Amino acid sequence: MCRDCKNNHSHDHNHSHGEGKNAGETESFFRFWKLEIFTALLFVAGIILRHTGVLAAIDGNIGFDIADFIVFLIAILPVGIPVVREMLESWRHGSVMNEFTLMVAASTGAFVIGEYPEAVAVLLFYCIGEKLEGKASDDVRSRIRKLLGRLPETATVIEEDKLRTVSPSELPEDSLLLVRPGERVPVDSTLLGNTPAEFDTSAITGESVPGTFKPGEELPSGIIPVDKAVKVRTVRRFSDSSMSRIFNMIENAQASKSPTETMLRRITRWYTPVVFTFAVLIFIIPWIISLFSGGDPFDWYKWTERSLVFLVCSCPCALVVSIPLSYFASLGTASKQGLLFKGSKHLDAMRSLRTVVFDKTGTLTTGEFHVSGITEASGISDINNDDGNRILRIAAAVDAESSHPLAKAICAEAARRKYCLPDASDVTTVPHGITGKVNGLTAAVGSPLLMKKLGIALPDRSGEGSEICVAEDNTYLGSIFLLDNIKPEAAKAVRELHRLGVTDVEILSGDRREAVARVAMQIGADGFRAELLPADKQRIVEELRQKGGKVAFAGDGINDAPAIASSDVGVSMGKLGTDMAMETSDVVIAGDNLEKLPQAIKLSRKVRSVVIQNVTFALLVKMTVMALGTFGIATLWAAVFADTGVTLITILWTLLRLRI
Repeated sequence: MCRDCKNNHSHDHNHSHGEGKNAGETESFFRFWKLEIFTALLFVAGIILRHTGVLAAIDGNIGFDIADFIVFLIAILPVGIPVVREMLESWRHGSVMNEFTLMVAASTGAFVIGEYPEAVAVLLFYCIGEKLEGKASDDVRSRIRKLLGRLPETATVIEEDKLRTVSPSELPEDSLLLVRPGERVPVDSTLLGNTPAEFDTSAITGESVPGTFKPGEELPSGIIPVDKAVKVRTVRRFSDSSMSRIFNMIENAQASKSPTETMLRRITRWYTPVVFTFAVLIFIIPWIISLFSGGDPFDWYKWTERSLVFLVCSCPCALVVSIPLSYFASLGTASKQGLLFKGSKHLDAMRSLRTVVFDKTGTLTTGEFHVSGITEASGISDINNDDGNRILRIAAAVDAESSHPLAKAICAEAARRKYCLPDASDVTTVPHGITGKVNGLTAAVGSPLLMKKLGIALPDRSGEGSEICVAEDNTYLGSIFLLDNIKPEAAKAVRELHRLGVTDVEILSGDRREAVARVAMQIGADGFRAELLPADKQRIVEELRQKGGKVAFAGDGINDAPAIASSDVGVSMGKLGTDMAMETSDVVIAGDNLEKLPQAIKLSRKVRSVVIQNVTFALLVKMTVMALGTFGIATLWAAVFADTGVTLITILWTLLRLRI
């Protein structure tokens, strides 16, 4: 798109803000299209004066078609000057053979042979098509911004029980804020208070169902409290918050071109010289033949027109416009679905995935545990009493203040059973567990490694899940087994991946083999590997890539950073806004919904389909008109349609198919 057109559009867009809606939109419309409107009015007036004989009468008195020439010359200047300026600018940077050169050459040639209306039409419709493409891209950006929500312009700070309104950019970390229902959380913060609160997270996840956050949980910027005002404390500065980084990521996404786009750029480097060569040959070859044939004199007007038809028709505007627009529009669609791509090349890579590898904890599972069983050591008296299971009560007593997921699950199970917990004292966190005093006796709660370290013998035992051993006065009482909760959509997501042609779905985890095997069986994975270190995951991903086919790795973006970086497409399933999730992965899936991964593959294939449809349609029309023009059947008007008309059709088709 011409830089003058872009600047004019940007000025008009900003100018319309703050005015009355109807008046502002009308004024913005005329400012946006003022050059094209002026040219179109003179263009129509010139055609009318031509057909009514007015211009011919004036020219007849003068003896030269000067009136005809002047009217259409004035008409072409508003749209022609920006194109000529852009052409000269591109020449200055070493790009001589480009679309601007094609358009200027075609219009100049049409003027030379006296086809003034056609000359004006070439640049007029070219500029209209370019501006419509620019407007379509701007509409995609505005929809993305509307989806994500506007960044808050103000924040309410609580200082000494007084409220003060400031700009979010001025907020230091650890600021105390009040966020009312309907207002957006301005900066990444933690929720304060004693009760959970519901938030509208659609600006980030695309999900319409509100999400519940507990006190102490981190709130990404941009979400909205729906049921009550909340107090929060900021954990980052405004520029480092989730919404700011998402905006920056989307704005910069197009800097990373897809292979299709970069291939198109390479093709256009030699396409234009070839087109110019053929256009010249269409004129030169008949001229040479006429020189040696001795027949009718060479009709320079006819062959110049045919050469110009070829030149105008061959302009690759439809391809140059529709392919980048297809990818950019798809980024908008992806954002609407809660899929944030760091560039169109990553979207393109999703299309041909053959292997998808998942981390387990936090990716396929929720990271929350539940008690699956309690085993008691034989020969231990008084395991049970009137209050319930002593093993669970002892473990819950020493775990009461722990934030470990397994400890939380044990305490939750004790609360569900309404157990009365004994008092615990001298509680100390140690490697592989926790120790303390319960009812005056020394208690130890932790993994079998803790029991081994304390010299406590363990009998043969069995259970499903992670094992927490409980001992009292150096005597083993029994074990609590806990299972990680599998995400409800995990099995459906794996089935959909298989349906889409992903032949290998694997799980790589550092967890125990039994726990990983259980998850693999329940979700329908093709294979699994357990008890892995981060370096092991990276090595396995590289081995899978060497087997052929693109590999995606979906993890939480923190412990799995090496594997994510080694894959063809790194997908972060971690909570939105975490530093590693935003920095390491190629795709961020907001909301942790696994079903969005198959959606990304579908979108990638749909974009590819739209690109192929546009390219096929454009080439068929152009080749047909080129051939007809070479034999004098197609006119310059047909060439204008084959260029600008096809461009407009591909733009509309792209936006319709991708539902922007």
